[in-house]
Amino acid sequence: MDRLQAMQVFRAVVEAGSFAGGARRLGVSNAMVSKQVSRLEETLGVRLLVRSTRQLQLTAEGERYLTTAARLMDELQALEAELGEQRGNVRGRLRIAAPVDFGVQALMPALQAFEARHPAVTFDLVLEDRRVDLLAEEFDLAVRIGQLEDSSLIARPLMRMPMHLYAAPDYLRRHGTPTHPRELRDHRCLHYTLSRHGTYWPFKVDGEVYRVKLEPALSCNNGRALVEAAVLGMGLVLKPAFLGDAAEREGRLVRLLSAFEMPPLEVHLLYTDREYMPARLRALVDELRDHFQAGQPDD
Repeated sequence: MDRLQAMQVFRAVVEAGSFAGGARRLGVSNAMVSKQVSRLEETLGVRLLVRSTRQLQLTAEGERYLTTAARLMDELQALEAELGEQRGNVRGRLRIAAPVDFGVQALMPALQAFEARHPAVTFDLVLEDRRVDLLAEEFDLAVRIGQLEDSSLIARPLMRMPMHLYAAPDYLRRHGTPTHPRELRDHRCLHYTLSRHGTYWPFKVDGEVYRVKLEPALSCNNGRALVEAAVLGMGLVLKPAFLGDAAEREGRLVRLLSAFEMPPLEVHLLYTDREYMPARLRALVDELRDHFQAGQPDD
């Protein structure tokens, strides 16, 4: 029996929650998966899984074996990647989490540039605006925008993301152009429902933060949709520059209140503190920082 293969099969079964799920994950037959786990149990002389018609449950021995086996496989993979790097090889798969709008508009071009240099690296990219659990969900890397919570994760600065207020020329002709944040109460405002600021927009006024309470004309959980709504003249939108600047350059949006803009949002890369950081992850982190920090203003 190939012990390493059996360990991989056992891990896939547990993570998938079933023999069929493990088989699909590995691209093999159900029978092969069941046979591998049974042989592993016979070799070890212990029961690793309790099978039932509805679920699988780890035994105490199974939990202990899975913990150690997963650690050994991860360390072996990291070691192979480290040695591969010494040969000039960067290869393997990376699981990445990022906010939806940032992932589509900003991260995708950076990944394409990285892929062109390292074609042996593949990606599992998950775009969600919730804050994922890197450890529990087995992500190698996450992009986090805004304030960071205290954690054991490693955080490396990626960029500072400017925020601008935009409106369509047609909207401004119909409703007038605000000259101070306090005038926004008289305007139709488009609100991003997942904003960390809640239903407030913060601006800098005389060196202090001035918070505008919103009564949104439209609320939405997607930033690109809100920018499109602003282009259509539905109201004012406060969004990152990477979402609004193209429409501004094309004359479809106008930037407002530039003298009162909110401080830029900090964007970080998060990853777990591992003794053996895979070469592919190290290369990606370094290249993403180079990509996004090029052209960033110096402090």
